[in-house]
Amino acid sequence: MNGKPTIRLVLGTLTLGGVLLATAGAADHGKTPSPAYQSSIRVPDQEKGERGEAARLVGLARIDATRATSAALAKVSGSVLKVALDNENGNLVYSVEIKTAGNEVKDVKVDAGNGAVLHVAAPGNEGEDED
Repeated sequence: MNGKPTIRLVLGTLTLGGVLLATAGAADHGKTPSPAYQSSIRVPDQEKGERGEAARLVGLARIDATRATSAALAKVSGSVLKVALDNENGNLVYSVEIKTAGNEVKDVKVDAGNGAVLHVAAPGNEGEDED
């Protein structure tokens, strides 16, 4: 009788270990961090809602929207539709939406610290790099 509880304990432990390994593997399989870039200014999650965050982000940016727009247009030519300072998963970036001559809209992520273009994608497709 003493052997049955031990066998159950061993089988339970092995089952639990297998589930944990499978879960960890599934979480990493085929996924890249979103976004796949990292800016020079890291921002913690918002604490005071959208309005409070917007004011805080402006104070952290080292470049202005004009410089971000120039950097984006140097990478993707076209007409600027929108410029916004955003916290993209902890990255402080300007999102510059540009309509190209081919009527495509590109979302250009510009580092708000140094003006480097970090990523170019169609809006809503931030995981797909088009650099």
